Amino acid sequence: MHVVGAGVDRAIDADTPPSHPTSFSAKDEVSNNTLYQGLQRLTVGSIRIASSPGELMLYARDQSEIPRFLRELMFSSVPEAVVQAETPEVVLEVLRFASSTGLNVIPRGSGSSPFGGSVPVNGGLVLDLSRMDKIVKIDGDAKTVTVQAGARWFEIDHALEAHGLSLTTSPSSKFSTVGGWVATGGVGINSFSRGHLSGNVVSLELAAPRGEFVRFTPSDPGFMQVFGSEGQLGVVTIVTLKVMEISTHQHPHLLVFDDRASALKFAEELASSEVSPVHIIFESSVRVELTNRLLDKPRVKPGEALIVYIEGEESETAFDDLLKSAGLTGEPEYLARYLWNERFFPMKIRKFGPGMMGLEVILSRKILPAAMLEFERLSSSLELEPLFEVHYLPDGQAMVLGFFMTDQGNTIRYTLDSFKSFLLNKRMIDLGAKPYSLGIWNHAFSGAEDRGRKDELRKLKSSLDPRGIMNQGKYFHLSGRMGRLSGLIMHPSLMGSLLRAMLMLSPITMRLISRASRFSKRYLEPKRTSKSIRIADECAMCGACVGVCPAYMILGDERVTARGKMLTYKAMANGVTLSKEHAHRSFLCMRCKACEQVCQSKLELIPFYDELESQLERVHGKDAEEIERFIRFVESSPQYDELVERGLVIGAPKHNHGGAPHDI
Repeated sequence: MHVVGAGVDRAIDADTPPSHPTSFSAKDEVSNNTLYQGLQRLTVGSIRIASSPGELMLYARDQSEIPRFLRELMFSSVPEAVVQAETPEVVLEVLRFASSTGLNVIPRGSGSSPFGGSVPVNGGLVLDLSRMDKIVKIDGDAKTVTVQAGARWFEIDHALEAHGLSLTTSPSSKFSTVGGWVATGGVGINSFSRGHLSGNVVSLELAAPRGEFVRFTPSDPGFMQVFGSEGQLGVVTIVTLKVMEISTHQHPHLLVFDDRASALKFAEELASSEVSPVHIIFESSVRVELTNRLLDKPRVKPGEALIVYIEGEESETAFDDLLKSAGLTGEPEYLARYLWNERFFPMKIRKFGPGMMGLEVILSRKILPAAMLEFERLSSSLELEPLFEVHYLPDGQAMVLGFFMTDQGNTIRYTLDSFKSFLLNKRMIDLGAKPYSLGIWNHAFSGAEDRGRKDELRKLKSSLDPRGIMNQGKYFHLSGRMGRLSGLIMHPSLMGSLLRAMLMLSPITMRLISRASRFSKRYLEPKRTSKSIRIADECAMCGACVGVCPAYMILGDERVTARGKMLTYKAMANGVTLSKEHAHRSFLCMRCKACEQVCQSKLELIPFYDELESQLERVHGKDAEEIERFIRFVESSPQYDELVERGLVIGAPKHNHGGAPHDI
């Protein structure tokens, strides 16, 4: 076994010029706890073990931004260790070790879920699959691609493009991992025409805690239970996906309506027509308004919008005929293409909070108009301005994302807004909706899950995970710092009853909540918010930056990424004392701007890095020699050159794209 601990020992390809260094070792906190020592004795493959406090801190959360006191009251969310595996064999070895010791294992992809599915609720071992990201095989004849579970969707799409192929479907978070989407849902872009992810999977391999690999195909019992199982069964390691030839005729269209009823009526006509659109998205007028605020001037016509994606000449002709018969005219093509591209950057608008809250549910389109109307009615009584993004699904279903802006900087207001989100979710569940994913923060609505499916999943879990080590304290029951008592407040019976009572007494409860919100907004706003804190709050914590960061590719340490730096800055602002080693790890940055290229929130990150490093340097100094050695090492790596070739690096000193990354 090759264990990579505090530093890096990775050989450069043989054709690398000999003048470049061939290894790099970075400072890091030393931790020799019992778990770390036990993991070091594993005998298979190459792994990286993280057990230092500074790095473990980054694995205590995912994309969700939960009020700090609530999170810390209920859960001990810092893991005892993190293992980054690069092969399925290592994953299985780790699961055997955990099963023999009774250690809780929390699988994690890119950490981009907003529901807490990959967050430890009582310590344990996080198994980080983001570096198990190889594209194993592209089969042009069979129209399939086989990938490791940590492969990110945008990387797969890029590899397929060279073969004239493309994915059939993907999540809107294209920087998330394949295994993560299998585990958390499977509804996404192009689902209207191509269905759930499960219908686009040829086979998948699961490393089971009972000590073996289990292969599933669509005809096997248990295949469907793996999708949305939220890490309860084992760890997805290999997935074979269906792919397709890139369409030579593809057009997004944008239609804007004066009223919602007209937009939804036309969408239903379109969904049942011979047009056969690939995907249909509805965006409410508030969502359109925020898009215009992001642009240099209002470019999209105000109103209720439909974005329709068409492939093939026959479908295009049928769509044109449908528009003519309905007396409709589409908006300019450049706007349609812009908004279609924006489907992968849904978090840009959070800057207007900074922050967003709301819900993601699946419901019947028969109740969609009434559900949105009720969501708006309740939001109005809570003094919120809601917005909608609706993705049409087959079989008369829709995925509804209902959001409102919030401010993370105002602790009281943010906590109240969290509770408002629970009320809105409860109302939608009562109308017949189902939560898209449970994780931690939707556990109060787990009663809406199909009981038959839950029973089947429990039976399969007892076979694959007999000791119950996988993602303990979630899905079937919620537990935490005080065992099951910690999760009692989120139990469907208790929280559901509380929320139901509040909705029944809404004239009184809404008035009290609204008054508290107005008070917090008027008197408890932060007196001064630094620009850097504002940027950190605007960060969507989606992890897109992690997958393209050359420093992370070498070190495997998220503290060198944009997301890691944001969390480091927030920790400092909250009074956390950082070690010298943590500070010096944060300096290891190329200033290549790849993170800015893919940032969902479109943040200007380099000035933020300068401010962070300035504060760290005042306390811990700065090792200019280490930074220089690191830059030279990364520049000699093939991963870095590949990022340059793809146009993701625009500040690379080696390639004359912006000068030295540090003033050293």
